[in-house]
Amino acid sequence: KRFGEEKGYVLYPQIGDRLDLICPASEPPGPRSTMDYEYYKLYLVSTQEQADRCEVTGPPNLLLTCDRPNSDMRFTIKFQEYSPNLWGHEFKTQQDYYIIATSDGTRQGLERMRGGSCL
Repeated sequence: KRFGEEKGYVLYPQIGDRLDLICPASEPPGPRSTMDYEYYKLYLVSTQEQADRCEVTGPPNLLLTCDRPNSDMRFTIKFQEYSPNLWGHEFKTQQDYYIIATSDGTRQGLERMRGGSCL
């Protein structure tokens, strides 16, 4: 069971796997779009406590900003232990990572750092 009660979506990636985070365009409507565009900022947080509270504390690790209703946006995470990119993400095996969205889906709520629609 991948969806738990208020626990979001759980994945078990292996080193070398990739995960695409996609913000689908709503204008024109496409196969993945919703009726009204939803504005989100997706953050990688380091603790379960931050994920449970749906709160970004410390320097934010922003992955993707969904703020362009006219175009699809995509961010690909490659699960790797070492990144050749200075700003790349590095992931260790047997460690948990959390992606949250603290905005509420509205343009006005885009800058919120707590609450919102945690994933």
